[in-house]
Amino acid sequence: MSCRKSGRSGRPFALLAAVQLFLLLDMAFDWRWKIHGLFDQSAMTLGVYGERRPPQVMALLVLFGVLVLAAIWIYLRFRGRPGLAMAVTGTVLSVGVTCCEGISYHYVDLVFYHMIGSVMAVSLVWIGLALFTCWGLLLDRRSQRRYRR
Repeated sequence: MSCRKSGRSGRPFALLAAVQLFLLLDMAFDWRWKIHGLFDQSAMTLGVYGERRPPQVMALLVLFGVLVLAAIWIYLRFRGRPGLAMAVTGTVLSVGVTCCEGISYHYVDLVFYHMIGSVMAVSLVWIGLALFTCWGLLLDRRSQRRYRR
């Protein structure tokens, strides 16, 4: 509604909400782990489970490259709205962490699932990205108020 009042497009916010809802459902129903288990089962059936490390490394490198390109594109696309750029970047990185978890490379898992106190490191990453996304949305909302005055 505030986008209509300010004359700005609400599409980015709807898309962010949809992606965040998908991430929430993924956490609730463990979809990434079910997909990971399906790939593990297929690899065991084909007898190539022991050869999974090189493809995992390649997948992580491709994922990293895609995330870097996405961050550059977001920066260029939303240059005039830094808060929105932060929110979109935070959401894209959240999707990247989800994909990284699904790839489940042993050395990445060691870092992600390392306990810091009674919390896994990956949980702190999720919290940090959620805060980054929310902060970006808050900054964008504040900039909308300034333009309306």
